[in-house]
Amino acid sequence: MIISRILARKRIKAGIRPSFKAAWLPVAVDVVMISLLLAMLFLPAVSLSIVMGLTLFWRILLLMVLIYAPLQIVIIVSTIWAVRSRWEEKDTK
Repeated sequence: MIISRILARKRIKAGIRPSFKAAWLPVAVDVVMISLLLAMLFLPAVSLSIVMGLTLFWRILLLMVLIYAPLQIVIIVSTIWAVRSRWEEKDTK
């Protein structure tokens, strides 16, 4: 989300339309970075839910909020910026 947004904004401002690889490689880097960060957060989150004695429903909800939702947000926002950087306006007649 960070790398793809920064590069896309620079490209849009400069009027450069990147290739498919150039647009989507930053998305892949963003996904890998957030995945590694969330992987490090996974075991502490599970341990916390066990220590707190949460039921299965609340444990799943906690993990969805801490792990799944941030990952999906980063993927969606990075994808939007990759598409924006490759967008080509069609002339209307």
